[in-house]
Parts: sequence; C-alpha cells; structure tokens
Amino acid sequence: MNKASVLTCILVGILVVSLGFNFYQYSQNASLSSQNSGINAKLEMASLLTQAQLQANAELEKLDCALAEACAQLSVTDLQGSQARNILGELAASNPLIVNAATCDASDVLLAVEPDQYRSIEGEDIAGQEQNIQMHQTMRPAMSGMILLVEGFYGVVMVAPIFDGEGAFFGSLSIVIQPSELLKDTVEPLAEGKPYSFFAMQIDGRIIYDADPAQEGKMTFSDPAYADFPELLALGHIVSSETAGYGTYSYHETFASAQVVHKEAYWATVGIYGAQWRLLIIHTLNA
Repeated sequence: MNKASVLTCILVGILVVSLGFNFYQYSQNASLSSQNSGINAKLEMASLLTQAQLQANAELEKLDCALAEACAQLSVTDLQGSQARNILGELAASNPLIVNAATCDASDVLLAVEPDQYRSIEGEDIAGQEQNIQMHQTMRPAMSGMILLVEGFYGVVMVAPIFDGEGAFFGSLSIVIQPSELLKDTVEPLAEGKPYSFFAMQIDGRIIYDADPAQEGKMTFSDPAYADFPELLALGHIVSSETAGYGTYSYHETFASAQVVHKEAYWATVGIYGAQWRLLIIHTLNA
C-alpha cells in the first residue's frame, strides 16, 4: 500500500471515530435534555398545583367568612322577615359563586331563599341532606358533596348554625355553590398556554371538575367509560385514599378521542369543614 493510501485510510478512520463520538455526545445531550425536560415539567406541575390548591382553599375560606358574617347578622332577626331577606340577598350578590342563600328553622324547613327566583322551594324540608345532618351532630358549619338539590339540579351546600344572643340554636343559613365554577375560575388561568390540565373529584370518585365538561358528574369507579382502564381505576382509588401524591395511567387523550395515551398526575387536597376534594394536575407524556 502506498503512502497516499495509508494516509487516506488514517483520515477515514479519524472521520469515523469523530462522527461516532459526535453522535454519542448528541445522544447523551438529547437524553439529558429529555430528562431535564421531564424534571422541569414535574417541578412546574407541582408549583401550579400548589398555587391552585391555595387559591381554591382561599375561595372556600371567603365563602366561610361571608357565611359567618351573615349568621351574625341573622342571629338578631326573624329568619323569614324582610330584614332576613335583605341579608340573604346581599350575601347571594356578594360572590358570583353563590347560586342562592337560604335560612331554615331549627327543624331544617326552608324559611326564606334569595334571589327571588328560588323562592318556590320555601317550605321544603331538607333535614335529610347530609350537610344538615352533620351540622346538627357537631353544631358547626358543614359542606355537602354533590347532591340533588330541592332546586332541581346538582350542587354543593355550605351550611352554618345560627345562635341567638344567649347561645341557643334556632336555625341555620345555607348557600348553594357549583364546585366546577369555583375550580374553573381557579385553575384555567394557571393552565392557559401550558401542556397541563386540571381535574377534581370527591373522595367517593364523583368528578366535580374536568377540563372536558362532559366528564363532570360521572362516578369514576362505576361509569362504563372508565371500566376498560385498570391503571386509571387503580390510581383513582389511591387518589381517593391519600391526600397527596403522584402517579401515572393510560386513558384517552381527550374524552371524545379514540387515541389512548400515557399520562402523569400530581394531586393535592382542597376542602373545608372536613369535606375534601382531590385536585389533580395532568400531563400527557410523549412516550
């Protein structure tokens, strides 16, 4: 072999080694970039979830404060008189999350309801509703899960006892809210422009908020839509039993989509008066 051929072989060998090394570096950098991207996504998810949790709890606390203030005003009035109606009207108008406000007598019969479009339910007995049962047991404020209301639609009720000047219980004040509206106002600004969505359920599995409204109201553990996804159901049971955590599962990309993708989720707890909602932030994984 002449010198030119030898030199050519050497140069080709150097080129092959160089290309191989560069490819290795690229692969390593791509791997690290992918790992860093995954870590950054998890950190961002945890941060957004914490913000959402704090804001949602703050909204519930605002409602609690408004309820307490109105109870104090009602403690010195007739619970179905004009003054009581003024207090109820002001309470309902004070926060767009409040659908209506109502007083009950000591036996849980509705006395006055505002705004006036809901007055047709006055006189209804709501003693069997879960929040009233809990309130009578503890003589403290209580919040229901999603229940069918005497108004004819599903909602959540927050109720508080009313005591007279001598500390005797003589009635209660309740407000109806829609948790989907509370959570929507809280989480959608946080998720805007980001590859995440939020979801919330009661600990019994009922969905109370989803970026896809078609899923709201469904029971995670019994609805046929979820029956073929054991990972989802298994994670749902863990979410139900633990106040915070992380997990992965497979499900449709969206409720209307046939494509099944792998997803990850962090969750935390929102609630008041001992009632708990699980709030999740969800990210679709590339792999």
